[in-house]
Amino acid sequence: MRQHTGFFLSMGLGGVFGPIHMNSNVEGEYDMSGTGGLFDFKIGGAVKENLILHATILSNSLIGPKITAAGGSVKTSDQLSIGEAMFGGGLTYYFMPSNLFISGSVGAGNFSIVNQENDYKASTERGLSFQLKAGKEWWVSRRWGLGAAITYGKTSVNSKPSNDLQEILSSNRFGILFSATLN
Repeated sequence: MRQHTGFFLSMGLGGVFGPIHMNSNVEGEYDMSGTGGLFDFKIGGAVKENLILHATILSNSLIGPKITAAGGSVKTSDQLSIGEAMFGGGLTYYFMPSNLFISGSVGAGNFSIVNQENDYKASTERGLSFQLKAGKEWWVSRRWGLGAAITYGKTSVNSKPSNDLQEILSSNRFGILFSATLN
């Protein structure tokens, strides 16, 4: 029976959806939502059979999000994108022999905005971020597996870009991804 031991590398791509809530003392409250891309990268090693300790890098982006406030909603231009990133660490456990897995990561996350129409770029300060993930992998060779997973992630940031502007951002993001894992 195959087991997960030694070096671990997992790379995943997929889709992400769900709102990013913003509360600003200048602009008020609104949600940014839509679907976007998700990148998931983990590297580490087994601390015991089927239990992996890893560094985690996550990134997702919404292009042309819908902005919803008390007065209604509007779809923005595809020139506008909202990004979310996390750098941290986590644990993944494989249930063998089915090769089902659960994973959790926690770290520092932030949001970024890019508006290509007026060449505007900005990032928030860092805050707490986490990801929960569950899925299944199928062995395609002695060391490689291909898989699929569902994810839930959240980032919460209290940012103060200037003396007169305070922003609180919080995401609730769901994702579906396909992965390739070397172990």
